[in-house]
Amino acid sequence: MNITTKPLSLAAILLSLSSILLISCSGTSGDADSVSTSADSAGTGTETTANDGTPVFPEMSFGGEAMHFLTEECTFADTYTSFEIYSAGADGSLINDTVYNRNLIIEEKFDVRITEERLQNASQVARDTILAGDNVYDIVMPYLNKSVSNALLGQYYDLNDVENLHLENSWWDQRANENLKVAGQLYFTTGDISILDNDCTMVMFFNKQLVGEYELPNPYELVEKDTWTLNALFSMSAQMAGDVNGDGKMKAEDDRFGLYAAFNVPHSLYFGTGERIADTDADGNLALVMNNERAAEVIPYILENCLADFCMTHSVGFADSVTAFMEGRLLFVGWALADINSIRDCTFDFGILPYPKYEESQSEYYSLISMSLVPGVSIPITNTEPEKAGLILEAMAYYSVDTLTEAYYETALNNRYIRDEESGDMLDIIFASRTYDFGFINDVGGLGLLIQNMYKGKQTNFVSKYEALESKAKAELDELTKAFAASESLQ
Repeated sequence: MNITTKPLSLAAILLSLSSILLISCSGTSGDADSVSTSADSAGTGTETTANDGTPVFPEMSFGGEAMHFLTEECTFADTYTSFEIYSAGADGSLINDTVYNRNLIIEEKFDVRITEERLQNASQVARDTILAGDNVYDIVMPYLNKSVSNALLGQYYDLNDVENLHLENSWWDQRANENLKVAGQLYFTTGDISILDNDCTMVMFFNKQLVGEYELPNPYELVEKDTWTLNALFSMSAQMAGDVNGDGKMKAEDDRFGLYAAFNVPHSLYFGTGERIADTDADGNLALVMNNERAAEVIPYILENCLADFCMTHSVGFADSVTAFMEGRLLFVGWALADINSIRDCTFDFGILPYPKYEESQSEYYSLISMSLVPGVSIPITNTEPEKAGLILEAMAYYSVDTLTEAYYETALNNRYIRDEESGDMLDIIFASRTYDFGFINDVGGLGLLIQNMYKGKQTNFVSKYEALESKAKAELDELTKAFAASESLQ
């Protein structure tokens, strides 16, 4: 097998990421003494607390009124339907009962009723009701990529200005707060209040049995030592792959491959290197950052290896990749975390990993989150009492840490058949390293799909492809920044 290698030239910097302390889920406790760093916390944040660490919520009673949410129902898979906000009652399933019990705490504390309308076209319904001036929903949670257009119309409050909402706290995803802010405004975010952001995070699974059989390096140890790099991924993949039936052709149905590189794997690997398409500049405006020497090195390197014969490429469907993995003919696969459901009946042990670094000196791991199926928390401008929505959101996120987040870990690590303690540590790293990018979310100038399209076209000439799209992308990004800045004045 041929592998395109990239020599490491910089000294390694030790990555220091604390493991999340998994605590026993009572389902109804909500005691602040048990709150630890959460799965959605990319930063520690600060908070107004009592001496025992409990957040000081204002004394507020809703008099039994409803706090009405609009959430998403996925059109093609229940996996991506929002089940984290509302439950009609306990039914014996872990996530449902956890949501129900968490809500009971909040309902009793503030004399409020948490209600929900779950629709397949939540972003459009939110847009129409807000444009009509109807105060139907107190909080809306459309999928983020569709919710951007609503924000551009000035339909949401800037969450930074909402009373009782303290986004610096650890139960809010600090990476989302940072990456989704434009021109100083933040119209949607996520955190422990949600679990779909976890399911939609891109990860890598690996066959532990094959690692042992081929005497390959332990991927967990590579992550721990900051030597889990693209070079390590591709080298191990090339070493394991083979023409099993000896016909001189690598065929998905019967040969052995090192990596399944689905259509979204190359750009996930790109974001894993810490590179981006767009980022905010010193003035808080969006700017293109993709055109740099390191990116021009990274992208062809990724594409050349994903197109090598040791990789099962995007032309192989997801179902066939699952079959190959279950049959022990795939060492690594790049999927969303939710896809773990497809391999829960594996007869061998498998593990989970963050996407690799480019070089060991890279300061941390980065995990791309698929925005098309992740709900963002927003407060519509038709809500005449946003401070109440802010209070309920803050309380729901806080009380989710040792209930919903804990239940998610329990489900992912036990019910979904990840059978080792190290996988929990990997999830800690993955959830703390998520990256959000408006250039990717909005596909500015076609740059969001550039790597994917190059991969499908078996092309590696990044510089010329980028140059053809740059002017259009800059114009679209400028318009997006101006629209976000202007949306504040529309409220």
